[in-house]
Amino acid sequence: MSFKANFFDGKTSRTHAASITASSVNWKIRYLDEKSIPVEVSWNPQKIKKSDVYTKGLVAFTYGDTFPFQRIESTDDSFINYINNSHEHLSSTIDVMLHKSKWRSILFLLTGILTIGILTYFYVIPTVATSFATKLSEKNVIDFGNYIFRVISVDLKMNEEASRELQNFVDEMDIESEFPLDIYVAQSEELNAFALSGGKIVVFSSLIEKIQTKEQLAALIGHEVSHIENRHVLKNIARNFGGAIFTSVLFGDINGATTILMDNAHLFSQMSFTRGLEKEADMYGLEIMRKNKLDLNGMPELFEILKKESPLDVPTYLSNHPMLKDRIVYTKRIAESQGNIVANETLESKWQAIKAAL
Repeated sequence: MSFKANFFDGKTSRTHAASITASSVNWKIRYLDEKSIPVEVSWNPQKIKKSDVYTKGLVAFTYGDTFPFQRIESTDDSFINYINNSHEHLSSTIDVMLHKSKWRSILFLLTGILTIGILTYFYVIPTVATSFATKLSEKNVIDFGNYIFRVISVDLKMNEEASRELQNFVDEMDIESEFPLDIYVAQSEELNAFALSGGKIVVFSSLIEKIQTKEQLAALIGHEVSHIENRHVLKNIARNFGGAIFTSVLFGDINGATTILMDNAHLFSQMSFTRGLEKEADMYGLEIMRKNKLDLNGMPELFEILKKESPLDVPTYLSNHPMLKDRIVYTKRIAESQGNIVANETLESKWQAIKAAL
């Protein structure tokens, strides 16, 4: 049986229309050269190599041990069927699936595209975005945080006197920070505190009222400073909004990517973190307390105060900080091994000034 194909002789770039007579013994390839002289080439089937061409209705083979190789390409359906049925070593499951049915070919292609899309959306984009957040310049981080703060602060009633006293409290602490720390107290019945990229921390008045000691307040501040220093907010944005931003960019809607962030600016005040990030913030906060020679028990005490809140009306601060029971256990264990504790009268007086300003 003779099949139609295009033949490349490996000597010139010219394509020859050829006929192939194939058997298990040899393949005879016949064509006319540039002078219209009949030429016959014989291929040993054991030395023929299949070329990966995942295209409906096309197969290709090469022959030879040195470059340039002889090559044939064919869209002859009868030749494709012959290869699939008579030369199993020259076909594959993928080839058979693609060439047997155009619907299988389309399904295979769509499945591949969908798989790549899912992997990109859930793994590649968050990883790249998190790396980007880590490497973002200090100025850009501060500018982004300032923008978000301007959007959020419109709906917050700031207690200027309490904010000033809380800032004095934080300034008195020994805290090394990449960013300038700006602390605010917002009047609210909601138990919450949050940090923004670039150094801004907002603590709601109801949460301060629940706090009983300067050590507990220092634990809260240390925890939020950790979110700033380790860029947890930016990394969380990458995790939560990376996919949506990727989709906007994919379809050329750059303004849409910006809108996604700006329209969700208020969510930054209620952003939850992964268990790993929260534990990192706890450990960092304990180190700040240790450096200031404050009683580390302030950290588990803060969590115990919050845990007493009614489970029927879980405050925002609790809903954003999972596994509170576990955190009480491991922070208390660390506190038990603490050495030096120094009474800090200056910090105590500043704590009392905060309470008086509320």
